[in-house]
Amino acid sequence: MQSDTEALIEKFCIDTLRATGLLYQEGLYGHMLVVLYSSIDSMGLLDAPENQTSASGHTFKNWVKNYLLPNGEFEFDEGDFWAARCSVLHTFTSESDLSRSGRAKKLQYYSGPKDSSSAQAFVEATKYIDGGTHAPAHIEDTYLAFLEALKVFPNDLLEKCKDNEIYETRLRNLLQRHSI
Repeated sequence: MQSDTEALIEKFCIDTLRATGLLYQEGLYGHMLVVLYSSIDSMGLLDAPENQTSASGHTFKNWVKNYLLPNGEFEFDEGDFWAARCSVLHTFTSESDLSRSGRAKKLQYYSGPKDSSSAQAFVEATKYIDGGTHAPAHIEDTYLAFLEALKVFPNDLLEKCKDNEIYETRLRNLLQRHSI
């Protein structure tokens, strides 16, 4: 029998997969990234040290480093992904304060077969824009890595909830269900 905690985690993950999947299928990649990035914000807080009370760049980057990046070969790191998150959520562009100051690369998302000549040309050209301040990011690879992360993270979170009631409380506060 599934516990309340398991059901809450499962519902959040299924809803996240459903939302991102629908947006992806419709080719609404920018909107899908909004949901993906904000979901990572939530999961980063759920995974944060017990004394952490708010989502932050650190919690986001930790989650990305531990769960997303191991599932793919990327030309960006968790700092670049954080900057991309800020760009998309704040301005729906690829430019953030971090990228403007040279502390992160601007991710340039592309879609479709990576082995096509146009994709390969895009990837190579992207690396040289503005003296190497941009990085290519394949939308399908990013999304697949996120899906893989969602296979592992729920179990890790459930274990934390079982081991420490602070995680359980945070989970219930963050993923509230309101039935009418």
